[in-house]
Amino acid sequence: MSRRDVVSKPGLSKRPVFGRAIGALTFFFTLGVAFAASADEAAYETVSLGQGVYSFGTYAARSVFVVTSAGVIATDPVDAPHAMAMREAISALTPLPVRYVVYSHAHWDHAAGGQIFKNEGAHFVSHASCMDFWRRHPNPDIVAPDELLEGSGQIELGETVLRLQYHGRNHGDCMLIMRVEGSDVLYVNDLVTPFNVGLGAMPDYDPGEWVRTLEELEADRSWRRMVGGHGVPVAPREALSQRRRYLQALMTAVREGMEKGLRYEALYDSIELPQEFRDMRGYDLQLRRGAERIFHYYNMGW
Repeated sequence: MSRRDVVSKPGLSKRPVFGRAIGALTFFFTLGVAFAASADEAAYETVSLGQGVYSFGTYAARSVFVVTSAGVIATDPVDAPHAMAMREAISALTPLPVRYVVYSHAHWDHAAGGQIFKNEGAHFVSHASCMDFWRRHPNPDIVAPDELLEGSGQIELGETVLRLQYHGRNHGDCMLIMRVEGSDVLYVNDLVTPFNVGLGAMPDYDPGEWVRTLEELEADRSWRRMVGGHGVPVAPREALSQRRRYLQALMTAVREGMEKGLRYEALYDSIELPQEFRDMRGYDLQLRRGAERIFHYYNMGW
């Protein structure tokens, strides 16, 4: 990937800066110059991934948009400043309108701010199960979807087909994984933040179903790169595999501690994972939080 693949940096994010990514050598080899070119992690950037697919955002939040011969498909507006900056980035590449906006899932930190696209007539799409979340947790900054998927689906625009893959419950119960047909890039929002521990104590992660989903994605050998909802612009498939291994290692460690009779703080203090995972960003901050979440999964069934 060369410097010319980094298309534009149209503005500065108002979202927090989370620090420089630290990860496996594979990460640095794969990103190469593209990461060096995005040293300011608060700056919005647009990175070309081929076949009209672009990674857009900051280290704090990322979306994907797809430029076709008949218009643009955008994902996850995030919030109003992010959506406005993404619209400016799209305008720098094509005069065509945004025809579709696809929500990856229901959480406010990815689904808010899309009114700018609705104003130009974009058609909003989500999985049907997102509506249950939004009814319980309404947010006036989230544009209601025009189309609801009951399972997987696709959007056809011009000569481009965007696949919307539904794998059931994992991070919430309405997550859509996205991929342009023929592209080697997956958009995997929140299930993987590349080379980052993540998880914490978020209540609507289902750890077992999360691992299952990642295994299903790994089983598809036709893709080789991914964009997460946070973090670097693009990462190799190893980032997804590492997140799956981390989750499984944490789940095993928690279960073994519980079998020894450990509970709560004693259990969390006992967990130390292999060096591979200690090198992941956020390990020291998130390990105990993640262990607590897994403890409740095994202790209470949720």
